[in-house]
Amino acid sequence: MILTRVATGKDERGDSSLYSQLRTDFVLNRLTKSLLPEFVLSCRVLSDFWPYIKNRYGTYSERREFIREQLEPLLSYLEGDKLSPHDNAISDSISSFNCDSVTYMWEKALDRKEIDPDGAITVARSLIESVCKQILVERNIAYDDSHDLPKLFKATARSLNLAPQLHKDSILKQILSGVQTTICGFASLRNGLSDVHGQPKGSYRASKRHAEFAVNLSGSVASFLIQTHQEIMLKSTSN
Repeated sequence: MILTRVATGKDERGDSSLYSQLRTDFVLNRLTKSLLPEFVLSCRVLSDFWPYIKNRYGTYSERREFIREQLEPLLSYLEGDKLSPHDNAISDSISSFNCDSVTYMWEKALDRKEIDPDGAITVARSLIESVCKQILVERNIAYDDSHDLPKLFKATARSLNLAPQLHKDSILKQILSGVQTTICGFASLRNGLSDVHGQPKGSYRASKRHAEFAVNLSGSVASFLIQTHQEIMLKSTSN
């Protein structure tokens, strides 16, 4: 590790440029920036780190331990500890959809739920809207850009035979009705808690739990719609 080599007097040729590049990449990403230790933010070039660590700790072992502890949050994130199996399953489904805008929205929602709950809720709704629009496009079904999320979802559900009124089985009808009601509620959650509208002083602010709920909900619904759409398309091409 570059910082450990500097802290123990073993920095190598090329470390300075590599450190600068890595630092720039991490600082430009809002999430990774929030996970960076204070000394990485303040040490813009590698040569700034030696006087910092030399004055803070006198032994190599103390310096190594300090660097390890300070970088642990960032390393855990980069190694995937921030993603749950649920997130990974949704990511796989969205990746198979092969739609850049949908992939971008999902990754943005995952990034924001840790550090920007308001923004995460806004992006979560945009994710479902993007999935619905792309499915309608692929199924050659016209839609109005002015349609809100509930209208877009209902049109998509009808095209995928997921509308409650299209089924007679009471249990299936109840489940599909619940999904539709959830989408309407989700739209209200976004309007009430996200940063899409200005809020007066003292208004209720979204927290991490609200963002987790919104992102998980939108991801699950998006994955369900995508998989249903793909199964129907596969059956139509095989017949």
